[in-house]
Amino acid sequence: MRFLANCPICEKTLIFETPDDFYGCRDYLFSNDCPYGKCITRERAVALTLFSIFPKPVLKEKVIFEASPVPRGLSLWLKENCDKYYQTGYFPEKPFGEYVNGLRNEDLENLTLEDETVDVWILLDILEHLFDPFKALNEIYRTLKPDGVCLFTVPTYPGQFESTQKAYRLPSGDIEIIGEPEYHGDPQHPESGSLVTWQYGYDLPLLISRKTNFEHIEVRRWQSKCFAVMGAMTEVYIMTKTHNIFKSNTEIEFRG
Repeated sequence: MRFLANCPICEKTLIFETPDDFYGCRDYLFSNDCPYGKCITRERAVALTLFSIFPKPVLKEKVIFEASPVPRGLSLWLKENCDKYYQTGYFPEKPFGEYVNGLRNEDLENLTLEDETVDVWILLDILEHLFDPFKALNEIYRTLKPDGVCLFTVPTYPGQFESTQKAYRLPSGDIEIIGEPEYHGDPQHPESGSLVTWQYGYDLPLLISRKTNFEHIEVRRWQSKCFAVMGAMTEVYIMTKTHNIFKSNTEIEFRG
């Protein structure tokens, strides 16, 4: 099917194409006229969310880190328009904190960044490849400034409530895989791909609230022909490092 839609990244009205209006949209809904390399659905979904929180002129002043970006869509727009935008990659054979092929080498579970130095973190389909995603989110929390925001996408499976871990790193360093191994494309390691370690369900916001320091988690999803954000697994997770208005883990007694 073909239709006109407004791209939230380039702000142009373009002709978009997709095999259908739901099942094929996540990876195969794009415009051949896209000036940012045929951006795909989740990139437009994150752009819609990001620009609703920070208008573009405000965003250009923010310190932004994105993990393992693909050179298209929102990532390309940020690189061209935001002077304080930094990209990270994962190269375990190289020193962390240094730059490799233009990417700052970072282990998301053990970041080298100082506390409260980042305004925005962006992760597009990264957390399903980490052995300890909640440790990574705590590291992101640590590096965010007060009122800083982390936006991420992950495949969230319709009809699945409980998230399940599909692969573990053992104390010996070996990897134990449950069931058949699954790999996704990896822009930094295209020859091998990236092992899927988690399959997420509806309980993911609950797990984040229980296992990390984030106390405010929001989830947005769309079926929007207007912005060409349609189909399954369009969720964008928004986590804000809120000010400590209420002291954490404190029970409040209410009296009638």
